[in-house]
Amino acid sequence: MNVLVVDDHVLNRKLLRAQLEAEEISVVEAADGVEALEVLAREAVSAVISDILMPRMDGYRLCHEVRKHPALRELRFLLYSSTYTSPGDVRLSDTVGADQFIAKPASVELILAALRVTASPRSPASAPPDEAGILQKYSEVLVKKLGEKNSELHHALDASRRANDRILELNNALEQRVRERTAELVAANSELTVALGEVKQLRKLLPICCYCKSIRDEKESWDPVENFITRHTDSHFSHGICPACYEKHVTPMLYETPRPPSAAAGDPPGAPPIRPAATKPVPT
Repeated sequence: MNVLVVDDHVLNRKLLRAQLEAEEISVVEAADGVEALEVLAREAVSAVISDILMPRMDGYRLCHEVRKHPALRELRFLLYSSTYTSPGDVRLSDTVGADQFIAKPASVELILAALRVTASPRSPASAPPDEAGILQKYSEVLVKKLGEKNSELHHALDASRRANDRILELNNALEQRVRERTAELVAANSELTVALGEVKQLRKLLPICCYCKSIRDEKESWDPVENFITRHTDSHFSHGICPACYEKHVTPMLYETPRPPSAAAGDPPGAPPIRPAATKPVPT
């Protein structure tokens, strides 16, 4: 037996082909009704298994064209669909001349049983099909199916709009939360900056030596004030002399009055040597 499988979905064709070939049935394929008629014009087949919903030419129209063709009108024809499954759809399959209607998905046993039934001799049509009546019923089924598809599409669009609105709502809430969190982080960073600045300041009672000005730290060690402040802050020191100390300590050494020679002879042992008098610079 050689069977023509007509379906616009490649995977559906391949699956049905594998099932039939496993039962030693030869299979040829077509993607729609137009291509099926081209295959039938050049190849002899025993039966046709056709989907209904297809582009260019659907299964109803293909079956009707086969029944009108003088050389093909006795060909066994099975309609196989998951879309056109209502009682009216099944009645239309009888009207266009299909031998049997099978709803997808179907077991391979059911398909083989249908092929065995259609393999028996088919009684020739007693009268030509009523073209006008067939086309009217065909149009009614198509209009109904288009209405169902249109309703399904509207429901899908409504669901899509609701989903989109929800996504926008969640996105706005997320953006608001990000703004709030960013503001919180900025405020926390400012507070941390202030806190770090305060940590660098010495804010405790420091024991300091009255003579050498060393500071006692938390380990009971005495540290020069420069070392202590450097370790507890970011500050570093460069040494100099303030004006008051310069006048108090440096100036007397620079401009000390020399002792007379007679006094030098009577100086006690170990007395510091007499420095020559320095001339005080005249400010300019």
